[in-house]
Amino acid sequence: MISQVTVIAFDLDDTLWPCMPTIHRAEELLYQWLEEHYPRITEQFDPAQMLAYRREFSGREQHYAVDMTAMRCDFLQHLGEIHDYDGEQVASNGFDIFFEARQQVEFYDDVLPCLHRLKQKYRLGSITNGNASIPHVGLDHLIEHSVSAADVMAAKPDRLIYQHLAERFEALPEEIVYVGDHPVYDVVGALEAGYHAVWVNREGVAWPHHSPAPEYEVTDLHQLEALLSD
Repeated sequence: MISQVTVIAFDLDDTLWPCMPTIHRAEELLYQWLEEHYPRITEQFDPAQMLAYRREFSGREQHYAVDMTAMRCDFLQHLGEIHDYDGEQVASNGFDIFFEARQQVEFYDDVLPCLHRLKQKYRLGSITNGNASIPHVGLDHLIEHSVSAADVMAAKPDRLIYQHLAERFEALPEEIVYVGDHPVYDVVGALEAGYHAVWVNREGVAWPHHSPAPEYEVTDLHQLEALLSD
């Protein structure tokens, strides 16, 4: 496939595991915790209302777009304060509840076996716009360097976040292949940063973006291994 590649970097959510089931479970646990410890909050907001309010709140500060942890902590503090609780305590303890559950991901079946085999031939990295933590999800023995949007205050598809990972590896962009599910954030963004890109299309959908379809497309990481061995 690409002879000069020395680094394979991965998107996380919806590439290595399905994202929304994990997020929904974490938000349910957080709501139950708020219901038990800070009932005035849940008396005013049911789960759907709280989600809608959080989405509105997330637009109040520009940096929330690249720092999901800051947004969620500030939102919990705000909820506490407007209901006459200690906002800092609500934020600190509440975010711990959410964060721990958010890391309880269920990997796609192909992921761990393939990552172990790829690790024998390549250096592995990751880039995410979210707040999944490589150590907390149990991939720190496989993923050498990870970069989040909050680390560099820039989110995919911004070229800066890709440049930062290349610098971490001391690698040229053309020595890195980026693997992800999102057509813009992962494929177009990586290509514009000078990386090679592989689109992970687990659902088998048509290429949805107006830009040309990527040269490399796989339905799982087994196909990625085969592609790299060609």
